[in-house]
Amino acid sequence: ECDVFNPLSVLDLLSELPAPVGVFSNSDHLQTVTALAAAYLNLPGKDWQTCYRAKNKAAMRQYLKALDDGACWFRAVNDQTCLGKVIDDVPFPCIAKPREGVASLNVRRLDNAAQLQSFCDQFWQEQPGQPLLLEEFLSGPVHTLETIGDGNSLIALGGFEVRLSEPPHFVELEAAWVPYQPERPHLQEMFRQVRRFGVGLGSCHSEFVITDSGPRLIEINYRAVGDGPQFLLDRMTNHGLF
Repeated sequence: ECDVFNPLSVLDLLSELPAPVGVFSNSDHLQTVTALAAAYLNLPGKDWQTCYRAKNKAAMRQYLKALDDGACWFRAVNDQTCLGKVIDDVPFPCIAKPREGVASLNVRRLDNAAQLQSFCDQFWQEQPGQPLLLEEFLSGPVHTLETIGDGNSLIALGGFEVRLSEPPHFVELEAAWVPYQPERPHLQEMFRQVRRFGVGLGSCHSEFVITDSGPRLIEINYRAVGDGPQFLLDRMTNHGLF
C-alpha cells in the first residue's frame, strides 16, 4: 500500500515490485501522479502538466487565458477574506464550483452577491479552506467531445448532447450520442480546442457550452467518460476502449 496522491510514494512502492509495463488510472484525481510515475519509468504516459491543468480548473482557465482561447472571467477563492477582495468584480450570474471537483457536485449558479456569500459560507463550513472557482456563467446547450489517442494521433469519436436540470443545480438528466462529423463546425472547433490544450494519449472527456459565439470549454476530464456512457463507447470500439 502507498499514498496514491504522492508520486514519490507511488515510485517507492513500484521500485519494490517487478518492473511494470504500464501505469494506468481512470481516476480524475490520479492522472497527474500516474503521468509523473510513467515519465520516471520511461513508459508511455500523458503529459503531467496537461493532466494537472485539466484537473485544476483554475489552472485550466489560466492556461486558456494565456493561449487567448475561449477565456472567460474567473477567480479562485478559499475563504471569505479572499472572496471579499473579488466580490465587486464578479459578473452575475456566475458559477461557483470546487477547483478540483467532480461532476456537478457542489456546482451552483448564483445570481447575486448575497447568494454567492451564502453558498461559500455553507461550503467552507463543510470543507474549510477548500478552494472554489468562480467564473462567468456561459449560456447555451452542453455538448461533450470524446477523444482517444495513442500519443501521436488523436481521434474524435463524437460526443453527447446533454440535458441538465434547471439552475441553480446542474444535474445531468439525459445524454444523446452524436457521432463525430468533421463538417459540423461546432464539433470541429471543439476538437481544435482539445488538441491545443495538449490532450494526446488515452481517453478524454471534454465538456463545452455552445454559446452564440461558438463552443466554450467548461472542463476537460483527462480520462474516459463516466456514469455509464463509457460502456457505450466500449461497445462502439469493439470492446477496445479499456
